[in-house]
Amino acid sequence: MKLWPLSKVAFRLSKHPLIGSLIRPFYSTQVNRAVIIPVNEDVGVSNSTPLPYDLLTPLIEEASSRFIMNSCMCRENEGCQNYPYNFGCLYLGDGASKINPALGRTVEVEEARDHIRKAMELKLVPMIAHTLFDAYLLGIPYKRMLVICFCCDCCCAIRHGLRMGPTAFWDLVVRLPGLQVTVDDDCVGCEICVQECPVQAIEMIGGLASIGEACKGCGHCADICPVAAIELHLPEEYDALKELKTKFEDRTRIS
Repeated sequence: MKLWPLSKVAFRLSKHPLIGSLIRPFYSTQVNRAVIIPVNEDVGVSNSTPLPYDLLTPLIEEASSRFIMNSCMCRENEGCQNYPYNFGCLYLGDGASKINPALGRTVEVEEARDHIRKAMELKLVPMIAHTLFDAYLLGIPYKRMLVICFCCDCCCAIRHGLRMGPTAFWDLVVRLPGLQVTVDDDCVGCEICVQECPVQAIEMIGGLASIGEACKGCGHCADICPVAAIELHLPEEYDALKELKTKFEDRTRIS
């Protein structure tokens, strides 16, 4: 896509008071929502709280149609050097059946599950998203689609938006319901996580890193912590799948 480089320009321009007022409607939470499903070996979770594979499987099974894209638009246009660009997003719902077949293929439940397994093996991070941009770009019904992206921190457009876009962009991404991100006493105060957090949700308090409410639960801080002092945890009693569905059920239908 020849216009891809303009996305970063748009993120920067959106911080300008006048230009930002024109661009911000495209970032509206009314028509956009995303939830990052962290992939981290240290996620503390009970057997009854599935993360991330079994959290995504019910959505795949419920969907009326499933479509795997031939490539990831973000990695392909960024020229990703770290992950395969030909590992694409998974679209769900009636909208998935309307996607141009030249862009990918319709799949059954088991192949969609395998796609998620491969994403985990590649260390790509799933993100469930419902955005007007995707529907418009692909020419599919906005209220009958949902997409599971498999993101890398180096190329993901939404992560770039979190870093470079206006603070209003931050509201588009919500933390996985119930997910807790904590810092233990092993923290050495190196401040790497503070510098790397895409939403500036970490600050130093008393020489230790402290995670703020603005945290999106992407798990990037846990991945880069040199002493593994940051942990992600879901309480045993929390029904993450039920709460996740409530984030999207008033916006779209996939069954």
